[in-house]
Amino acid sequence: MTVTRRQFTKVAGIGAAGLAMVWQQACAQVAETGEVSTETLRTLLDAQGPRGIYEREEEFERLRRAVANSIQISNELRSFPLNDDEQPLTIFRRG
Repeated sequence: MTVTRRQFTKVAGIGAAGLAMVWQQACAQVAETGEVSTETLRTLLDAQGPRGIYEREEEFERLRRAVANSIQISNELRSFPLNDDEQPLTIFRRG
């Protein structure tokens, strides 16, 4: 999913729907380039409140790498092939 700059800017400030769109943009960027752009990460941070320690450049870069790594791991886990006959090793039950 590729989002134009205009679409990205338009939905970035629209609550949960906008945040979901920005997250999809981050996932698309990781798929295309292997990293999340500075603009996308700043938008994600701003949607959650103050940037805190991520105002510092070195912490921001660590976060940017961590987000890209998290997206890649998530994609690997989702693409892991499973046999339909296999039972999960862990079953969660609400008590």
